[in-house]
Amino acid sequence: MKNRNYLFAYLQCLVFVLSLLTNWYAFLTISLFIIIIIATLDKLGKGIVLREIIAMHTTFVCLIAPLWGYRAFTVSNALSRLWVKYMPVPETLYYSYALPAVAGFILLLTWPLGGNNSDTGKHLSRLLVSAKVILAKQPQVGFYLIIIGLISSVLTNFLPGALQFVMYLFYIAGFTGFLYLYYAPRTAYRLPGLLIFGVFVMIEAVRGGMFTVVAYMGLTIFSFFFLGRQLKLWKKTLWFAAGVFVLLILQMAKPAYRQMTWREEYSGNKGVLLGELILDQLSSLNLTSSDALFPIYTRTNQGFNVALVMKRIPQKQEHDYGNRLFLTFISAFVPRVVWPDKPEAGGKFNMKYYTGYTIRGWSTNVGPLGEAYGSFGTNAGILYMLLLGAFIRWAYAFLFRLSGQVSPLLIFWIPVLFYQVTYSAETDTLQIMNSLVKSAFFIWVLYKLLPGWFGKSGKQAVKTKRPTKNFVAGYTSRASFENKV
Repeated sequence: MKNRNYLFAYLQCLVFVLSLLTNWYAFLTISLFIIIIIATLDKLGKGIVLREIIAMHTTFVCLIAPLWGYRAFTVSNALSRLWVKYMPVPETLYYSYALPAVAGFILLLTWPLGGNNSDTGKHLSRLLVSAKVILAKQPQVGFYLIIIGLISSVLTNFLPGALQFVMYLFYIAGFTGFLYLYYAPRTAYRLPGLLIFGVFVMIEAVRGGMFTVVAYMGLTIFSFFFLGRQLKLWKKTLWFAAGVFVLLILQMAKPAYRQMTWREEYSGNKGVLLGELILDQLSSLNLTSSDALFPIYTRTNQGFNVALVMKRIPQKQEHDYGNRLFLTFISAFVPRVVWPDKPEAGGKFNMKYYTGYTIRGWSTNVGPLGEAYGSFGTNAGILYMLLLGAFIRWAYAFLFRLSGQVSPLLIFWIPVLFYQVTYSAETDTLQIMNSLVKSAFFIWVLYKLLPGWFGKSGKQAVKTKRPTKNFVAGYTSRASFENKV
């Protein structure tokens, strides 16, 4: 397992070096994506694949989808021309920056972890065993978190903006409660709690037409469900393909669904409507027709926004050399009460600042890749993306180290810390910083006020020595689990 991890890392390193030295952009883009997919499938069931999911998503929206645009949805395509969705800069210009920047970001983000930082192998197995020991003593904590999460979701819309983010964090903590219950021993409320929360999340997504939580939170936590399961590669490939297919069909049905429920005030059953739209998409699906796939292309092509930045800067606007990003980093550590007009996460300002376009009634952003180019240009922008990947990896490793030192239950707080980082290629650096800094502070406050939620009793820690007679994720003992990973 360890040797394969480094093999994938060395292959990614090779792609990064070649992206700087050659113009084999299409070949290297496809190769990088295949390497990441195989690395993710290989690790699935043996470790947490959050970093690999971030890498896969970033590669697809910033490299694969733009390549699709340069090959199929050019200016000669009627739909691309009608909606002005063809790539606005030459392919060579785009990939000479985007490919090494993304490849370097992924290389440092996914570089294997070892020792007490590891998200796989013996360290992970010890954490899971210890976590199950703690949850066996207080299985009700997960249920409490779920209930609080459900209540917080309902209350969020009735609170002022300053408190909405706090309530949102409590709602996301419901997913931590979901993992608590999933790994807790069977109790009378375990299955009902899991079902109630899962159904509630789906209903809220359908009701609001916002499927971000379902899609990206699913990507954030789904590897937990595979831990300890000995699945062959072809089975994991089928699971992966099925998940991708569901997401694609949902993306194709979502525009019509939002049109009918948001703008036409649809009064019928929204669940039935979504089901009918999905069936319509399935019945008329033609994967060989580029026009049929145009909605997926436009939805997933983050590279289009990055190219808009490259078209404007530095021809019409000078690089700001990090002024905006500096404010972004500082604002993540300063409460809005102290700094009322500090920068806000979201695409409205960034699109105007970096591309010159004003957006109204919809949401999009330039992403960290666009911010890096707009701030520093090609070479320093690539360096920025490398540093960003290293920073996320450090934060992720630090969580696993704390889990071994403080409480093994901390690994189940990954959804709270990293959920918004999962799809950050489509948002901005501020969202990454907000997610990590504010969520970490939120968890620290809970740890101090409610230590029992983390397996603590006052100042007495629950010891996390290596147990020898416990069960982990379907295996009969810790030793058998470690043998599998």
